[in-house]
Amino acid sequence: MADEIAAVERALVQGEWTPVHEECALGGALLECRDRLVENPSPADMPSSEGGLWLTQTLVVHALLVRELTDEVLPRWRERLAGSPMVHLVQAYGDAAQPVLPYAARLLAAWQASPPPAPAADLVAGEAEQDTRFWDAHHWEEAQLSPAERAEIELALHRCGDIATVIYAAVTGQTDY
Repeated sequence: MADEIAAVERALVQGEWTPVHEECALGGALLECRDRLVENPSPADMPSSEGGLWLTQTLVVHALLVRELTDEVLPRWRERLAGSPMVHLVQAYGDAAQPVLPYAARLLAAWQASPPPAPAADLVAGEAEQDTRFWDAHHWEEAQLSPAERAEIELALHRCGDIATVIYAAVTGQTDY
């Protein structure tokens, strides 16, 4: 799959593939869907994180995105853009995210069943409470996954990021990255 994505990227950068309006609309649909899901991550009751989303939220975003791509986005475009590199890219993004789906379900269920307890109000308040909730959530996430599982997730998310970069370049025309 990586070789196929690299070939599409090469064609884009070398001007051998110039996405038509409909291809840009398809790629834009993936990016818009992802951005919408990131804006309202689940589970919503996780403490705020300075670095963006928690891993749990990131995995749930990917799971929801794959579902939308599979159930709604690709069925609308697949026939109209049969053979398009953009269809290939969007499908490849969904395929690259597949390994994280079981982890998303597992972490979401674990958070819903047994999140870290809230710090005792009589012991901490204000910024200390936020810090305690942050570190409790951090330790909770760390305990949910083995190092091998984290490595698998990291690889899958890296692949998704690489594909998203090509889609973004195709949609925006910014191929000088």
